[in-house]
Amino acid sequence: MSDVLPHEHYLRGLELEEADRQSARLAYERCLAGDCSHLEARINLGRLLHIEGLHEDAERIYRDTQEADATLFFNLAILMEDLGREEDAIKFYREAIVHDPGLADAHFNLSMLLESGGDVQSAYRHLLAYHRLLRAHEDPAVFADHPQDE
Repeated sequence: MSDVLPHEHYLRGLELEEADRQSARLAYERCLAGDCSHLEARINLGRLLHIEGLHEDAERIYRDTQEADATLFFNLAILMEDLGREEDAIKFYREAIVHDPGLADAHFNLSMLLESGGDVQSAYRHLLAYHRLLRAHEDPAVFADHPQDE
């Protein structure tokens, strides 16, 4: 058994991502073998698997989490979109927004899916939320004047 702590494997994965994705994946897998609840390693491993086209493995990694997290749900929603599973994508974008209402890209992507599915009113609400979040990023005082839509 190695004396390397799971988080050290995670940090190694971060260092390797740009230069050597395969070794980064291995580092994240080792992290999760030592600490299956390490959320950041799970998110990063799922993303790398998705990028490499290993969609079933990415989905399994994302779904095996014990913790609800906006980034994880967002990544899972993108994966579902790429697999043509729009209803699942909508569900996971909504989950991402529940856990982080300020996740502008989730509002935008959800808006596009809802519009393509014919739910124009909900699509418009999320598109407005997206634009409000962009303005708030430029001027934080704007956000204080407009509560979030779901």
